[in-house]
Amino acid sequence: MYVVTIDQRRSRTSADRVPALLDALNEIPVAAAFERTAGDEVQGLLDDPAAVRSALLIALREGDWHCGVGAGDVDDESYSSGTRAGRGDAYIAARSAVDAAKGLPGSVAIRVPDSPGVLDGPATAMAWAADCEAVWALVAPLVLGRTEAQWRVVDAVDRSPTQAAAADELGITPASVTGALRASRIRDERAAYPALDRLLAGAHAAATGESPTRGDRPATDSNGEDDR
Repeated sequence: MYVVTIDQRRSRTSADRVPALLDALNEIPVAAAFERTAGDEVQGLLDDPAAVRSALLIALREGDWHCGVGAGDVDDESYSSGTRAGRGDAYIAARSAVDAAKGLPGSVAIRVPDSPGVLDGPATAMAWAADCEAVWALVAPLVLGRTEAQWRVVDAVDRSPTQAAAADELGITPASVTGALRASRIRDERAAYPALDRLLAGAHAAATGESPTRGDRPATDSNGEDDR
């Protein structure tokens, strides 16, 4: 399972943005719904790496959020009454992750339990998580730096059959659409999605004692330390 914990930045001096974020996250497929857990914090329980990615991208686009993901086991049925009732290693890892995110430029951190029931020791799970976090460090600035004008073009292209149709909808030229897409770097962002999903799935598999996809495991030396 994946616990996603999202904490509002500068909450003491900013308006409460939790309701808007919860509304934006409403369509994400979850094991237990996103909900306010305490003050300005939101938490959800998910079972799919792609859904985790989608949730993080929404939070980044909304702005002013620190995002932490904990990958690991969750106590069976502990979350049947809601996310806040959940217990397990993934919840502990998510708390560590959101705290770590507050010190990262992209505000996204991925953590696994310190002592997971892994096949090759905790270093392997941590290596997967570190690699996933490193890719997020490249992706997050692309999302955070996108202007509202660029987002309008991206959204129009996503819902239109062609870029020409998007240009007609927006009342701009096709060349302007092409230029905005290039400046937005949306293609660079989306090219990273498979890696983000694969690395997060690998972190979860290693943290829960499963076998990550053969040939994709991050390299470690003979002592189990990251070989990077």
